Amino acid sequence: MTPIITHSAAFFFVFDSVLLQSCTRSDMSLDDGSCRINICNGLLLYYHQYSFYSQKVLMALHEKKLPFESCIIDLPKGGQYEPWYLQINPRGEVPVLQDCGKLIPDSTRIIDYLEDHFCIADIPKLIPMEEGFEVRQRITYYRHILDQIPAGILTMGSFFHPELVKRPKAPFLPPVRKNFIRTENNRSEILKAHAENNPECRHILLKKLEFHERRHQIVTNKEEFLSVLNQVEDVLDKVEEELASHNHKNQENWWLCSNTFTVADISLTILLERLNQLGFECAFWKDSRRPNIEKYYKRVQERESYKKSIPNIFFHLKTVVRVKPIAIGCAVVAGMFLIVGGFFIIRKMM
Repeated sequence: MTPIITHSAAFFFVFDSVLLQSCTRSDMSLDDGSCRINICNGLLLYYHQYSFYSQKVLMALHEKKLPFESCIIDLPKGGQYEPWYLQINPRGEVPVLQDCGKLIPDSTRIIDYLEDHFCIADIPKLIPMEEGFEVRQRITYYRHILDQIPAGILTMGSFFHPELVKRPKAPFLPPVRKNFIRTENNRSEILKAHAENNPECRHILLKKLEFHERRHQIVTNKEEFLSVLNQVEDVLDKVEEELASHNHKNQENWWLCSNTFTVADISLTILLERLNQLGFECAFWKDSRRPNIEKYYKRVQERESYKKSIPNIFFHLKTVVRVKPIAIGCAVVAGMFLIVGGFFIIRKMM
């Protein structure tokens, strides 16, 4: 079996404060509507609302109740390859966290940075040190196996093999999925062009091209993609077993590894959310297939951090109406309005 590619490790950058001139949040916007590297007194997150890895960092920030400012990178329009952003992350990926003169890419490194540097008594901890070695070991284990699931391959593969999903949800509606497929098929040429146009990042972008070509082989080959789904099955079996064990220990109110919401829960929550959006929930937990995961997913949606990190139906609608209807289909726009109308009707009936 061909090894499955996980998301690649990003680079850790610390920009010399001599090279970065201090400025305020309002200094970020340029006349042409783009942004530039900014130093502010506090945290600044470069991200996109639909990015899987951005959502993990957002949830960590909200769980720790840390104030931060935002710079949205327009991924659909290629904002991650703008020259100013390639200075921040030469791989052209989100998220990146900026803490004054430091730039930290990669969601795992960002969350670890937040946990290491914002750990005073009144800030919630995502790795509870006081609960003992055994709990910390479980947290590390589950975080590791959950983070090994290649979210990009999982997402893109579902677009190339629609027969494997059932009722995909916003934002991954059929016209959007077609656009993703078109972009995926052209990504090699896009990366080559950006590598030529940005010689200082050429080597890194060409390495990313190699990764993309291997990933493309997996997402387009059904047998290889099914091996990724088998990996998800194996991990969720372990999660279901762990959640079920709480029922026998009077720990019904526990999260995955503890009565505290931890980094492992963030990894699990964002994975379940993506699986649900792609239309895999029926395959993996619905209809009592994995009842403890189903219960967990319903429960976690009530957390404030979830509500602040995951775009809701109103955000989807706002995103849709900003796009020309001809690009996404008038039926999709009308359908979104019907969904919202139904939402209000149901609320009035409750």
